[in-house]
Amino acid sequence: MRTSPGLALMAAAAAACGGDDGGGDGVDLSRPVVVDVDAPPFERLSQYNLFAWDPATGFTFNPVDDRVAAYDLNAQLFSDYALKQRAIYVPPGATMPFDPELAFELPVGSVILKNFAFAADFRAPTQDVTLIETRLLIRYADGWRPAPYIWDETQADAVYAPAGEVRAISFVDDAGQARTSNYLVPQRNQCETCHARKPSADADPEMVPIGVKARHLNRTYDYGGAVGVVNQLDRLTTLGLLAGAPPSASVPAAYDFRPIEQGGVAAIPPADVDAAARSYLDINCAHCHDPNGVQGITSQLFLGHDNTDLFRLGYCKRPGSAGPGTGGFEFDIVPGSPDTSILYFRLHTEDVGAMMPLLGRSLSHTRGSELVHAWIAAMPPDDCTGQP
Repeated sequence: MRTSPGLALMAAAAAACGGDDGGGDGVDLSRPVVVDVDAPPFERLSQYNLFAWDPATGFTFNPVDDRVAAYDLNAQLFSDYALKQRAIYVPPGATMPFDPELAFELPVGSVILKNFAFAADFRAPTQDVTLIETRLLIRYADGWRPAPYIWDETQADAVYAPAGEVRAISFVDDAGQARTSNYLVPQRNQCETCHARKPSADADPEMVPIGVKARHLNRTYDYGGAVGVVNQLDRLTTLGLLAGAPPSASVPAAYDFRPIEQGGVAAIPPADVDAAARSYLDINCAHCHDPNGVQGITSQLFLGHDNTDLFRLGYCKRPGSAGPGTGGFEFDIVPGSPDTSILYFRLHTEDVGAMMPLLGRSLSHTRGSELVHAWIAAMPPDDCTGQP
């Protein structure tokens, strides 16, 4: 199944997100964003005044001072085919410094937001769309804190939901097949599963952003109106949100997954499969499987785009632990043999307790699994005999 850019296509005219927050007036896009880093998260999403939403017309992000900027990623974290819309807010008078490799360091008062929605029929991804949740990652003085919000049945507003929820969501995929996701709105504490990193071996884990990295953001986005289609890094610089960035043409970019999502691995040249797979693993797995990630430290499996140690990438490497997660196989990657590789098994299976990532999916990602399968199959064969 292909993930449609339905939410991006729906960023249209202004509409009320509103509802009554017990004394407020809902969203008013003539007023600035409200972020209070000296208080707990607001009870209702509309109180932040970040964007307006209407099921019939879509999103309008707060235009005051152009401090809220929508963005997309070259490859995105798979979440049971949910449609997504992302934006970043940087408070007035502040900027985020450019970094060629790590996630951008956003100033206190910044917000990263991601909306998750499902279309009833993905063959018509802009019609009959239901917004499920909005996840905020807010930069406080002492670090990042997550704030999950669940949208009510009227689609008028979303309520702070630190306990999360699991919801069965039925939809028709773009091949016309009926599907059901056991969709997870994560508990507030579960956000640390993906977002925690250890800055050093003896330090406590810290919450960090995942997608706001130069290589993932280096792509075009249709901002509509007079702005039109421009590069996202260049746009963030123009808006004064990003400082010190070189021209986007000189910044390495993650592989654009859109052709694969539309046409499968056959849609890209065979020589590109390695780069595409490494970018896919980088965004879907490397936030945990990293030398400073919790899962990476225990497994010693490093799936970042820049890892050149083939053994730590999984070649003929036995996993750190046995059990159902191995699928009965012996090595993380058996070069040339994806069907006997644990990495492919864990990405493809829908078995609870075996599937990877640990959170965030109940369905297999057809195109992502196809890509990883092709990547391993194209490796020079090695049956891993003689490994200790």
